[in-house]
Amino acid sequence: MTASAFSRLHQHQTSKPDTCRILLNGIEHQVPVAMSVAAALLYLGQHVTRTHPVSRQPRAGLCHMGVCFECLVTINGQQNQRGCMRPVSSNMSIITTPQGLS
Repeated sequence: MTASAFSRLHQHQTSKPDTCRILLNGIEHQVPVAMSVAAALLYLGQHVTRTHPVSRQPRAGLCHMGVCFECLVTINGQQNQRGCMRPVSSNMSIITTPQGLS
């Protein structure tokens, strides 16, 4: 897999951002609160969000504005949520589907 085309602009940060605790596939992480779920996944290095239901090919967020539906994840038990449209919140549980890839 190639490196992501998205990266944080650290040079524009003047102070450490406020963070919140999220669970990504059952593992606890701290992420900045001013992020969408899709951005938080990229921040954590999680590029694949789901697998295609027919081909089982890995998929990842593309547009980050709610159009492409490639960033679908399970958030707090609700399946097929667009990660780019949901801000992270404290104790949010996010499940991606590529764990079953082999």
